[in-house]
Amino acid sequence: MNGAYSYKERNNVVNIAEVLFEAYCKSKGYFYRRLGFDEKNDPIPNFYNLNPLIRNLPDFYINNKGVAGLVMVKGTANIKASEIKLLPHFLEWFDSKECPLIYAFCFKDQKPLMLYPEKVIELYEKSTDQQWHDGVTYRNLNLNG
Repeated sequence: MNGAYSYKERNNVVNIAEVLFEAYCKSKGYFYRRLGFDEKNDPIPNFYNLNPLIRNLPDFYINNKGVAGLVMVKGTANIKASEIKLLPHFLEWFDSKECPLIYAFCFKDQKPLMLYPEKVIELYEKSTDQQWHDGVTYRNLNLNG
């Protein structure tokens, strides 16, 4: 599922990236907790009226032997322009030396690719704008490069 599908269509199926991330954490013996809202099983009305800080909470907190992180899980290499604009705020709001913000790109039959936000920005800047049918601008990150 990706941005080519409507919000309703995307929310009618399991978030496979999060399922894969949880399975990865279990296999490694990491402590993890889901954060934020569950848009699949417990959506809230007028979600998009919430402050961007609340709407964009990281998906997971992880801890491995005292090393912690906050994780934004992605099931596609596509990043919206609106998310990139907010990324400096994400770093201010969620990132710290003791508990860094991390992006986890999770795809079937692959180990999650963990990237710091600075690398996501770098890959974004090397990509070109594209648009979905609804006019939302995004870029596909070259995660294999």
